Amino acid sequence: MQTTLIVLFTIIIIITIMYSIYINNYGKLIYYKIRVDKAEKEIETELENRYSLVKQAENAIKKSARIEIKEFKELDDLKEKNSVSPIELDNKLTEVINTIYMVQDDYPKIAKKKDLNVVLSKLNTSDTNILAAKSFYNKNNNSLNELLKKFPSKLIARIKNINIQPSYDIKEIIDTDKEI
Repeated sequence: MQTTLIVLFTIIIIITIMYSIYINNYGKLIYYKIRVDKAEKEIETELENRYSLVKQAENAIKKSARIEIKEFKELDDLKEKNSVSPIELDNKLTEVINTIYMVQDDYPKIAKKKDLNVVLSKLNTSDTNILAAKSFYNKNNNSLNELLKKFPSKLIARIKNINIQPSYDIKEIIDTDKEI
C-alpha cells in the first residue's frame, strides 16, 4: 500500500514537472511567435507604403524626363507574382529606390522637382520605419529560432507547427543622409 502511494505521488510529481516545463516553453514560443508575426505585419504594411511611394516617384520621373527605367518594370513583374515573399519585395524595392537616387543625381532637372523631393522625403521616413521593424523582427525571430533549436522547445514547436523563419538583411539605402 505504501509503495503504491509512493509510486503514485512520484508519477504525479513527474507529470506536474513535465507539464510545467511544457507550459513554460510553450509560453516562450508563443510570446516570440506573436512578436514576430506583429513585426511581419508592420514590415508588410511598410513595404506596401514604399511600393506606393516608388510608383509616385516613377510617375514624377516619367513626367519630368520621360525616361524608362528597367527596375520599375522588374518591380511591377515581381509584384504581379502571387507568392512573392516580403524579403524578395524588400530587396527589389531597395534596388529601385537606389536607382531613383541615382537618377536624381544624374538628372539635375529631376532633382529640382518638388513632387519627387516630397516622395523622396517620405521614402526616407519609410526607410527609418522599415529598419526599425526589421530590427524588431530580427531580434525576436533570432530568439524564437534559438528556442526552436533546443529541447524540449523543438519538440513542442513541431507539435504546434512553429518553424524557423529567415531573418532580414538590414541594408540601408544609399544616400539616406542626403538632404532633399
